[in-house]
Amino acid sequence: MRLFFCVELERGLREALAEIAARLKGKLGPGAKWVARDNLHITVRFLGEVEDSSAEGLAELGAEAAKATARFSFPLTGLGAFPTPRRARVIWAGPAEDPEAFAKLVRRVEAGVQALGLPPERKEAKAHVTLARLKPPRDVAAALAGTPLPELVVEVKALTLMKSQLTPQGPIYTPIGRWELEG
Repeated sequence: MRLFFCVELERGLREALAEIAARLKGKLGPGAKWVARDNLHITVRFLGEVEDSSAEGLAELGAEAAKATARFSFPLTGLGAFPTPRRARVIWAGPAEDPEAFAKLVRRVEAGVQALGLPPERKEAKAHVTLARLKPPRDVAAALAGTPLPELVVEVKALTLMKSQLTPQGPIYTPIGRWELEG
């Protein structure tokens, strides 16, 4: 099964981000695959395809990481793109700098994932909400610069282990474990 750890977003925040995505969509036109409002989240660690037998260990890891992590919040202060706005493959909303609390949560989860024998993450985690994916990459700098981001705050209250089922209509996300942060 295809899994990832994430921070789920509150409904009001998802709705605000969906409105921003709709404004961007109008500026960019066709050629982007927009993330459905209900699928907006912040990835802590993408796991990919894992054996069903790993789910129990991953659930224990999620519970332990949540127990050791205090609730925190951070503002989404801007729009950006990976790898760059001039060659964008991904459009995102995120903070100016990754909050230390998010980085600690990522490190806890990563250490646990590796302890379970899964390969280490090759990409550095960056707190962001993916709004769209672009194929082929294109220049979105003007559209991003011309789209203001209202004051939005992510409240990180829980860690979720999410199952992702890919379909022609887009991914279907199903939480298979959710743990309140307690640290």
